Amino acid sequence: MSKIGKRPIELPKGVTVTVKNDMVEIKGPKGTLSHAFPSYLTLEVKGDEVQMAIKADVQSEEAGRMFGTTRAHVANSIKGVSTGFTTKLLLLGTGYKAEQKGQVLNLSLGLSHQVVYTLPPSVKVKELNQKGSMPISGKNEQGVLLELESADRNALGQAVANIQSHRPPEPYKGKGVNVEGQTVIRKAGKAGKSGKK
Repeated sequence: MSKIGKRPIELPKGVTVTVKNDMVEIKGPKGTLSHAFPSYLTLEVKGDEVQMAIKADVQSEEAGRMFGTTRAHVANSIKGVSTGFTTKLLLLGTGYKAEQKGQVLNLSLGLSHQVVYTLPPSVKVKELNQKGSMPISGKNEQGVLLELESADRNALGQAVANIQSHRPPEPYKGKGVNVEGQTVIRKAGKAGKSGKK
């Protein structure tokens, strides 16, 4: 049985959790999120805590695996509607630009065409700075800084992955879409030949 699943989840002030059948609805200052959870799990709100358990008559391995996973999803949603999640991206490269029009991002990433990406409704642009900076692999780099925020951690992570897939950072100069906290292992470029034969 999962050790993580057994841990109660603290409810911050202003966050309410409603359980109905196999659905949990979580409301807070940053929005509302809903999740379905397996019928072999129970979810209860006791005071300022949410507690989960596997039903007594269930002995399957799947129940043990999903116990911790479901608890993690609920905990992330509670944190999301309370304080939210943010992720910073640095578009690093010559001529790289980003423009925002509502939920649509127009990205110039050194390709032959402009990348047009529509953000999910739950993901918003918190900051867009054409001359921003961010530490990458121990070095402070300057480029286009794009900060995204959302109450839904899964939606935010997928949006970041989709944007980065258009131009993953290359290992020599780190050009591409860099994500804060992600390490890019740098490689040394080829040394020039010295002397003539």
